Amino acid sequence: MKPYIYFNGLLELAKIINGTERIHVGIRPYGFHAGNAMAMVVYPYLLCKYVESLGKVASFTFIVSINDWEQDALDGPNPRKYPFNVYPRNTSIFYLQDAKGCCESATDHWQPVIERNLNGLKVKYPRITFKYIRNSELIKHSFCRYLLSRTIMNPMEQFNILVTNSHFSYLNYPIKYAGAICPKCHTAHGVTTVVNHDKILWDCSKCHLTITDNTHKFQYWWYHKPMLIARIKIFDIDITLSGGDHYSEGDFSIRKAFIEKYIPTIREPYMLFTPTIISPDGQKMSKSRNNTEYANIPKLIKYSDKFMGHELKLSNKLIENIVDEKYYCYIL
Repeated sequence: MKPYIYFNGLLELAKIINGTERIHVGIRPYGFHAGNAMAMVVYPYLLCKYVESLGKVASFTFIVSINDWEQDALDGPNPRKYPFNVYPRNTSIFYLQDAKGCCESATDHWQPVIERNLNGLKVKYPRITFKYIRNSELIKHSFCRYLLSRTIMNPMEQFNILVTNSHFSYLNYPIKYAGAICPKCHTAHGVTTVVNHDKILWDCSKCHLTITDNTHKFQYWWYHKPMLIARIKIFDIDITLSGGDHYSEGDFSIRKAFIEKYIPTIREPYMLFTPTIISPDGQKMSKSRNNTEYANIPKLIKYSDKFMGHELKLSNKLIENIVDEKYYCYIL
């Protein structure tokens, strides 16, 4: 299987699929900036458009991962230079408070914004469907528990896959890609030990709670690259749709290696990557860089249609200046 990269890749993929595939898209639920919109709205729209231009009906099922097990923020020796030597600064997004104060959590605040903007595609393509899954729900699946436990117990085998298939620099410590969250103080900092494959021993370094309980009784943080493999398996994904930054990080090769290691009997999904959105400051758009902007989505769709590059710089005419993101939406 080869990667399907940017607009040319989208056109190639549209020719060989039938319009009924299950497509995975994912997002950290603490914003919906233009970089998110490219992978979550723009390329789904264009894929539907070009599938239907070939006489097929766009009736995709989009599995939308709301990644509430993502780290609240990256910490480590140097997260940008050594991205495989990182850990949560404090906790996971599951416990991240809503900065606006209007909802119980950041996830509760942002999920309706995400749903409203994706569901807008159904006006143009009424046969498509969206299924929204919080990653914390995956713990009820046995394969999730298996892979999560293996990630906790054997981080070196994943570290070796990551560094072999990527150009990034790395250190030999710290190496950890998942862990429990303290059920008392909600910190990610402590020792997580898997006991007999179905229980977790947690020893908290902050409040000093020590507790053993069933695996499904805890919340976790889990690095998104191995966690994607659980989602591919559980939801029988045909296509992954991701931002171009994932491709530049080596994710095509990393995913192939993870699949071969952990789920070798499945059919490898097609992998479609969008152009990377560059902020007006010239850097990749990212919340961690504090350079995010909202997109005027109809204009971004129009500009992205037939855009052949791998990086799309967000000009002022593509930016939507809004007052309250709770009402951010668009009309196609």
